[in-house]
Amino acid sequence: MAMDFYYKGLGPEERIFAQTPEAAAAKAKGTLYEAWFDVLQTSPWYHKICETNEFPTSKAQEALEHFGDLRGKTFSKWWLERGYKIFAEVVPYQPMQIADLKIEVKKSKDQKKPPLLKIEVPLNLSPAALKEQFNEILKAHKLYSDEFDRWDYSTAQVHQERETKLTYATIKKWMQVYREYEKQKDKKDFKLYNFAKEQELHPTLFRGLLKRGEVPDQGDLRTQASNVASDILKKAMFLMANATEMSFPNTAPHEWVVTSNRAKKTKKE
Repeated sequence: MAMDFYYKGLGPEERIFAQTPEAAAAKAKGTLYEAWFDVLQTSPWYHKICETNEFPTSKAQEALEHFGDLRGKTFSKWWLERGYKIFAEVVPYQPMQIADLKIEVKKSKDQKKPPLLKIEVPLNLSPAALKEQFNEILKAHKLYSDEFDRWDYSTAQVHQERETKLTYATIKKWMQVYREYEKQKDKKDFKLYNFAKEQELHPTLFRGLLKRGEVPDQGDLRTQASNVASDILKKAMFLMANATEMSFPNTAPHEWVVTSNRAKKTKKE
């Protein structure tokens, strides 16, 4: 018997409707669901866990239990095996309903369900006026202030921590940059500033330069280029390390990255 599931990480118009695993697999492409998969599949720490079945922390063990071995998997195949289950919400979104005259927040006895704001919708106003009034009502309630985050009410086994400005496209680019860096970094003539230019890591910094050839040694251009690449690589590594411990999307500094970089620096010296 086919079952339907709900996913908060889909688009605004899709997350309130029930999805089959197959339908969700297509809709989850290009979302942070796929980004989380890509990050773990790229993560050197997660890869090592899959190879050795040894866990640096209990959170890393939890990640493997949920996501499984991602080596050689495509996102679509993995979604139909595991993704559709671990990301599914137990309690779906509820549509806005017309209630009584009072404006009040009603808390549900079921701890898994979010509190409800009951309002009356007058139908003699234009949609624009209704939207303006609705926004004012939400602002008046602390629950819907800047502190509100819908992920606080997620009932999925696995869900992202907070809302984020990071997009799938940005994370995908970071992972591509990291993988390419790992391929090139040990080459004898490797220079980080040239790598930044080759990977087009800044929209204006390399404007007017030839596509081929080194970054010229003028002013602090090479330093700026190296810093751009270094910043992206650090964010990518922090993202991977945190994801390996079930925290996503999180680019806060992580001790694994700091320890790894310190060891590499010592080795060079």
